[in-house]
Amino acid sequence: MYTPVDSLKSQVDNNQQKLLNNKLRLFADFNNADEEGHLRLNCIGTIDDSVNQNIELQDGKVMTFYSENLEVDGIIKHSQEENIWVAVINSDNIRQAK
Repeated sequence: MYTPVDSLKSQVDNNQQKLLNNKLRLFADFNNADEEGHLRLNCIGTIDDSVNQNIELQDGKVMTFYSENLEVDGIIKHSQEENIWVAVINSDNIRQAK
């Protein structure tokens, strides 16, 4: 079967847009940060979100972290010091949730 290249490109663009629209979001308590400013991902809201969305916390996973009316993009990292998962964020990039 012949499929025009433009049709395939359009399908890829649509799939990428769907991925952006369905970006993983995980609750995080913005008041529960460690000394380095990393958000600790050990509160009940985070645990509930990860279970309900079937999100496995892994080093290097990029996602959006939210709390009530705030959100920020970050990277998940395992903290060896506290033996918990944290979100590495740039606090200058915290924004109002849409």
